[in-house]
Amino acid sequence: MKMIEGTTAPEVWLNASEYLATQPKAEDFDVFLHVAEPTVLSSADAAVYKAVDAFLTTHGAFGLHTVAETIFPIDEYTRNGASGVFRDYPEKLRAIQKARSDSNWGSYSYRILRQKDGTGKTYVPLEDLVEKIKQHGKYRASFELGNGSPFEDDIAIYDGATDRKRLYGGPCLSHLSIKIHDGKVRFNATYRSHYYVRRLLGNLVGLGRLQYFIARETGLAMGGLTINSTFARLDSGGSNEGSGGRWNKMEALELIRECRAIYNASGDACT
Repeated sequence: MKMIEGTTAPEVWLNASEYLATQPKAEDFDVFLHVAEPTVLSSADAAVYKAVDAFLTTHGAFGLHTVAETIFPIDEYTRNGASGVFRDYPEKLRAIQKARSDSNWGSYSYRILRQKDGTGKTYVPLEDLVEKIKQHGKYRASFELGNGSPFEDDIAIYDGATDRKRLYGGPCLSHLSIKIHDGKVRFNATYRSHYYVRRLLGNLVGLGRLQYFIARETGLAMGGLTINSTFARLDSGGSNEGSGGRWNKMEALELIRECRAIYNASGDACT
């Protein structure tokens, strides 16, 4: 178990990756990460983001923006606002999924935008959550995005109907809890399994975008983002199919060294 804190998403990603590199088999259980300012990027952070993104795309994996879009569609929000996210994006995403070999792509964003209640009626969990915060934001711990019964304050990321028989390929994000404290939106996410090279930084970016969306739509400020990677791995290998990509451990370690050198050269070295 390890707790790792930092100011920005790239900084926390690097600190966490360096930690895993020192562990047996480059993995650990219950690695807690805290990002104080999830949507902030310094010039050094931006350079690290660019280096990681280039590594992923040149090795056959999804880029950071693509990974982030599986959690929240910031492109749709920028173009068409909240209405586009709530009303139009799920159908667009279904069309994208049907055209892809990895038809489960984007399932997080779909699941937070389309669910069915106990009567079979379709509703928009994220929209309900935003309205609930607007109306009852004085309560601190009443907003949950995670596995549970399909009430207004729950969004079931894990779907037993489609996920229960899978050994691999199911949703790694298990639960997302939203808290309101001192006028700020705070996130706490739990991952059942977490690849730190191909997924972590993109996940941090995507969660930060979702957090930003909720804060902006409710007139609140951004708070911290905390993640519990119940199983964390500095991944290598993989496949060339879909988003897997392929690289070896030495290449992953070289990426980490390159990113540390960026911070060192900037004078904003993170610890």
